[in-house]
Amino acid sequence: MPAIATLEELKAIDMGLKKLKESYPQAYEEFAQFFKNNRRIGYKNIIKLMIGESTPEKLKGVG
Repeated sequence: MPAIATLEELKAIDMGLKKLKESYPQAYEEFAQFFKNNRRIGYKNIIKLMIGESTPEKLKGVG
């Protein structure tokens, strides 16, 4: 399924990721592996937790 984002937006994100990987190679690889290992949780859920936008309880609709 094609991305909703424009090609320009995707290229900008790609460049940002490359800069992060260049600046912080070890941390970048650890995050990449973390995302791969937890793919079934869903990237949106992981990011919501990461940026403090949600909690596990809110994501499950409990509490």
